Amino acid sequence: MAQITSIILPFFSLIALGWIGGKTKIVSSEGMRGINGFVFYFALPALLFRALASRTPSEIWQPDILLAYGGATLLVYGATRLIAKRVFKLDPACQTLFSFGSTMPNVGFMGLPLIIGLLGTQATVPLIVALSFDLIFMLPLSLFLLETAKHADGTNPLGKILRGTLLNPVVIAILTGVAASILDLRWPDGVDYLLELLGRSAGPAALFAIGVALVGRPIAENRAELAVMSIAKLVAHPVAVFIAFYTLGTVSGLEAQAVLLLAGLPTAGNVFVIATTYDRYIVRSSSIVLVTTAVGVISFSILTLYIDSLITALRPLIP
Repeated sequence: MAQITSIILPFFSLIALGWIGGKTKIVSSEGMRGINGFVFYFALPALLFRALASRTPSEIWQPDILLAYGGATLLVYGATRLIAKRVFKLDPACQTLFSFGSTMPNVGFMGLPLIIGLLGTQATVPLIVALSFDLIFMLPLSLFLLETAKHADGTNPLGKILRGTLLNPVVIAILTGVAASILDLRWPDGVDYLLELLGRSAGPAALFAIGVALVGRPIAENRAELAVMSIAKLVAHPVAVFIAFYTLGTVSGLEAQAVLLLAGLPTAGNVFVIATTYDRYIVRSSSIVLVTTAVGVISFSILTLYIDSLITALRPLIP
């Protein structure tokens, strides 16, 4: 319970303060875009680069995380896409956004500061490994499927998607951080302090911006679709990740615990951004961000409270 009152509630309170700031017009939509731009292009890349560059390559290479988190994410992604097609009769573009909203956690703007606050800086690398899978594989996969649905005439969108992925500042930070680790690069103390200052600002600024962004979000008319997406994101995704780690026999480590908490995060805001870009499934993509963030205050707190007990109870059964 102390974790909730001392760490989780202050983090979600930052989101609430952002919502108040946006609702009262203290922070305008232009101001929110400025905060987002600072986090996305400066603070978050600095945090990721410094975290990776200061580790050894052996610390960064964690195939169990890639296999467990990646495999579970793909499983839930495929299952929800099938539900979107068979149950809700959505077209291919909407199927993709349905699955994307059901599996893409808000790692960069929420997960990194929140989970590092809970578990300490040793959780940074496993979180970045999972984030890398989302950014370098799941995001391009979803964009490829959206572009394929858009260009049904057979136009190949692969080059455009690859360029967009490689030019993403977060992906650049991850790749250069790994390169710096491999090359064992060093830089002046002043540069390191600058990176540290930028990294520290990423969490509070990002959480506040999430709150501002939630103002005025509509709730979807089709509540059944929204309910399935929410359950998939907040329940099915972490359960699938847990089963994957349990199967590998590595569910007892701090790295697995960090990634399990990551899988239980609300849906990332970039789902709504991408839906707006493609002009498809916009209202429900907006709704899933709003609903999972609101419900996530409770579900993430419960997951945090009981994850230690669950892992302790199952540890004797782990191969």
